[in-house]
Amino acid sequence: MSLKAVSLSEQIASHLAERIIKGELPPGARLPENELAKELDVSTNSLRESFRLLEKQHLIELQPRKGARVCEVTDDQVKDLYEFLFLLLSQLAERAAVVWQPGQIEDLMNMLPQLEQHFMNDDLPGAHQLAFRFVEIATVRFAGNRYLQTDIQDLIPLLKRYSYMALQEDTSEFDVSLKIFKRLLVNIVGRRQKDAGADIREYGENQCQIVLRAIAKRNAA
Repeated sequence: MSLKAVSLSEQIASHLAERIIKGELPPGARLPENELAKELDVSTNSLRESFRLLEKQHLIELQPRKGARVCEVTDDQVKDLYEFLFLLLSQLAERAAVVWQPGQIEDLMNMLPQLEQHFMNDDLPGAHQLAFRFVEIATVRFAGNRYLQTDIQDLIPLLKRYSYMALQEDTSEFDVSLKIFKRLLVNIVGRRQKDAGADIREYGENQCQIVLRAIAKRNAA
């Protein structure tokens, strides 16, 4: 079994990312270094390193002489992310359909009934977490290219943020996602490469529109 050591700065970044994803730290919120270090009981050096990780994930921006603040959410940012990331994810899905071997797909298939159970229990946060666990495992297992893997992993936290907005805007979004997810697994197992890629792109286009509606609603409030 391989174990990955997680540094303190990575733990801090993960904690802050979760707060940003769930909107507890809203767009534009300042992250005062000294206050936050005291609240989390960590050194400012560790906090600064976590800020650099969060900046790489496009969740915060570091401004000279002003410090860190949570990134805003705009239409253009959303469109750019979904266009680029889902191009990468469609490549990942197509590759998975071609290269998977026995022993590499069964655990992912077993996530489907778990997702359905979360949906039946109206546990959308649990479903959200499990769906991204699926993506994280599939990325490591099937990317086959360090740059493809790194780009996807760096952008996943931002996708989590937008996806969480989509769930809050329209709970039926997960029902649609679940149907596409089922079809995706069928196409990957059946080695239908192009169909698997098309499933991912459809999912991204659908969710992008929901996030854009959520932004419009917030701006109008």
